[in-house]
Amino acid sequence: MTPHTMTPHTMTPHTMTPTLRPRQEPLAPKAVAAVGATSRLLAARLLRLDEPRLAALSVVHGEGLLVALGPEGSLPWVPGVVYLGSEREAPALLMPTTRALSVSTPLVERALRRRFSCPTGALAVLPDDRVVSLLTANPIGRAALTRLVGASP
Repeated sequence: MTPHTMTPHTMTPHTMTPTLRPRQEPLAPKAVAAVGATSRLLAARLLRLDEPRLAALSVVHGEGLLVALGPEGSLPWVPGVVYLGSEREAPALLMPTTRALSVSTPLVERALRRRFSCPTGALAVLPDDRVVSLLTANPIGRAALTRLVGASP
Protein backbone atom coordinates (compact mmCIF):
# COMPACT_ATOMS: atom_id res chain seq x y z
CA MET A 1 0.00 0.00 0.00
CA THR A 2 1.39 3.40 -0.97
CA PRO A 3 0.92 6.46 1.22
CA HIS A 4 -1.49 9.17 0.01
CA THR A 5 0.37 12.22 -1.22
CA MET A 6 -1.34 15.57 -1.04
CA THR A 7 -0.73 17.75 -4.04
CA PRO A 8 -1.48 21.46 -4.13
CA HIS A 9 -4.72 20.96 -6.07
CA THR A 10 -6.09 18.57 -3.44
CA MET A 11 -5.25 20.74 -0.46
CA THR A 12 -8.00 22.91 0.94
CA PRO A 13 -6.91 26.05 2.75
CA HIS A 14 -8.40 26.37 6.20
CA THR A 15 -9.66 29.71 7.35
CA MET A 16 -10.92 30.57 10.77
CA THR A 17 -13.71 33.06 11.17
CA PRO A 18 -13.73 34.42 14.70
CA THR A 19 -17.14 34.65 16.32
CA LEU A 20 -18.39 36.20 19.52
CA ARG A 21 -19.79 33.69 22.00
CA PRO A 22 -21.19 34.11 25.52
CA ARG A 23 -18.61 34.89 28.20
CA GLN A 24 -18.84 33.28 31.64
CA GLU A 25 -17.56 36.35 33.53
CA PRO A 26 -18.23 39.79 32.04
CA LEU A 27 -15.34 42.13 31.33
CA ALA A 28 -15.09 45.42 33.20
CA PRO A 29 -16.66 48.15 31.02
CA LYS A 30 -14.29 50.69 29.47
CA ALA A 31 -16.69 52.09 26.87
CA VAL A 32 -20.32 52.17 25.77
CA ALA A 33 -21.35 51.89 22.11
CA ALA A 34 -24.58 52.65 20.29
CA VAL A 35 -25.56 52.26 16.64
CA GLY A 36 -28.49 53.53 14.60
CA ALA A 37 -31.24 55.39 16.44
CA THR A 38 -29.74 54.27 19.76
CA SER A 39 -26.73 56.52 19.07
CA ARG A 40 -29.04 59.55 19.30
CA LEU A 41 -30.48 58.23 22.58
CA LEU A 42 -26.97 57.82 23.96
CA ALA A 43 -26.05 61.36 22.86
CA ALA A 44 -29.16 62.67 24.64
CA ARG A 45 -28.19 60.73 27.78
CA LEU A 46 -24.64 62.13 27.62
CA LEU A 47 -26.14 65.63 27.50
CA ARG A 48 -27.79 64.97 30.88
CA LEU A 49 -24.50 64.02 32.58
CA ASP A 50 -22.99 66.48 35.01
CA GLU A 51 -19.81 68.24 33.91
CA PRO A 52 -17.31 65.98 35.78
CA ARG A 53 -18.82 62.78 34.33
CA LEU A 54 -18.99 64.21 30.79
CA ALA A 55 -15.43 65.55 31.04
CA ALA A 56 -14.20 62.06 32.00
CA LEU A 57 -15.37 60.65 28.65
CA SER A 58 -13.81 60.60 25.20
CA VAL A 59 -16.06 60.04 22.21
CA VAL A 60 -15.84 58.66 18.69
CA HIS A 61 -18.85 59.24 16.46
CA GLY A 62 -19.87 58.78 12.88
CA GLU A 63 -23.05 58.32 10.93
CA GLY A 64 -25.31 56.24 13.17
CA LEU A 65 -22.47 55.41 15.58
CA LEU A 66 -21.43 56.74 18.98
CA VAL A 67 -18.80 55.24 21.28
CA ALA A 68 -17.95 56.85 24.63
CA LEU A 69 -14.83 55.72 26.48
CA GLY A 70 -14.05 56.36 30.11
CA PRO A 71 -14.23 55.15 33.68
CA GLU A 72 -16.96 52.62 34.38
CA GLY A 73 -18.74 54.98 36.78
CA SER A 74 -19.04 57.64 34.08
CA LEU A 75 -20.53 55.38 31.39
CA PRO A 76 -24.28 55.94 31.03
CA TRP A 77 -26.97 53.41 30.19
CA VAL A 78 -29.77 53.61 27.65
CA PRO A 79 -31.69 50.65 26.21
CA GLY A 80 -29.87 49.14 23.25
CA VAL A 81 -26.31 50.17 24.09
CA VAL A 82 -23.45 47.70 24.40
CA TYR A 83 -20.77 48.01 27.03
CA LEU A 84 -17.26 47.25 25.80
CA GLY A 85 -14.28 45.92 27.74
CA SER A 86 -10.95 44.26 27.02
CA GLU A 87 -9.02 41.20 28.06
CA ARG A 88 -5.67 41.53 29.82
CA GLU A 89 -3.93 39.85 26.86
CA ALA A 90 -5.22 42.47 24.38
CA PRO A 91 -6.02 45.67 26.28
CA ALA A 92 -6.44 47.75 23.10
CA LEU A 93 -9.15 45.50 21.61
CA LEU A 94 -12.55 46.30 23.08
CA MET A 95 -15.45 43.90 22.64
CA PRO A 96 -18.88 43.44 24.23
CA THR A 97 -18.38 42.76 27.93
CA THR A 98 -20.61 39.67 27.86
CA ARG A 99 -19.01 38.10 24.78
CA ALA A 100 -15.70 36.33 24.14
CA LEU A 101 -13.92 35.68 20.87
CA SER A 102 -13.83 32.09 19.67
CA VAL A 103 -10.11 32.38 18.89
CA SER A 104 -7.09 34.04 20.53
CA THR A 105 -7.86 37.69 21.25
CA PRO A 106 -4.27 38.91 20.63
CA LEU A 107 -4.28 37.04 17.30
CA VAL A 108 -7.54 38.70 16.28
CA GLU A 109 -6.19 42.10 17.32
CA ARG A 110 -3.08 41.66 15.15
CA ALA A 111 -5.18 40.49 12.20
CA LEU A 112 -7.57 43.44 12.52
CA ARG A 113 -4.68 45.91 12.72
CA ARG A 114 -3.19 44.43 9.55
CA ARG A 115 -6.55 44.25 7.75
CA PHE A 116 -7.54 47.85 8.52
CA SER A 117 -4.01 49.37 8.48
CA CYS A 118 -4.44 50.57 12.05
CA PRO A 119 -1.11 50.02 13.82
CA THR A 120 -1.93 52.04 16.94
CA GLY A 121 -4.85 53.02 19.12
CA ALA A 122 -7.71 51.03 20.52
CA LEU A 123 -10.15 49.11 18.32
CA ALA A 124 -13.73 48.14 19.14
CA VAL A 125 -15.50 45.05 17.82
CA LEU A 126 -19.25 45.62 17.87
CA PRO A 127 -21.93 42.90 17.90
CA ASP A 128 -22.87 43.72 14.28
CA ASP A 129 -19.28 42.76 13.27
CA ARG A 130 -18.34 46.40 12.77
CA VAL A 131 -14.75 47.24 13.73
CA VAL A 132 -14.25 50.83 14.90
CA SER A 133 -10.95 52.61 15.39
CA LEU A 134 -10.98 54.55 18.65
CA LEU A 135 -7.77 56.43 17.81
CA THR A 136 -9.66 59.70 17.26
CA ALA A 137 -11.56 59.59 20.58
CA ASN A 138 -11.70 63.06 22.12
CA PRO A 139 -13.72 64.89 24.73
CA ILE A 140 -17.00 66.16 23.31
CA GLY A 141 -18.88 69.33 24.11
CA ARG A 142 -22.56 69.81 24.67
CA ALA A 143 -23.00 71.64 21.34
CA ALA A 144 -21.68 68.64 19.39
CA LEU A 145 -23.88 66.27 21.42
CA THR A 146 -26.90 68.45 20.68
CA ARG A 147 -26.13 68.14 16.95
CA LEU A 148 -25.86 64.35 17.31
CA VAL A 149 -29.24 64.18 19.06
CA GLY A 150 -30.84 66.01 16.14
CA ALA A 151 -29.06 63.95 13.45
CA SER A 152 -30.98 61.54 11.26
CA PRO A 153 -30.41 57.83 11.98
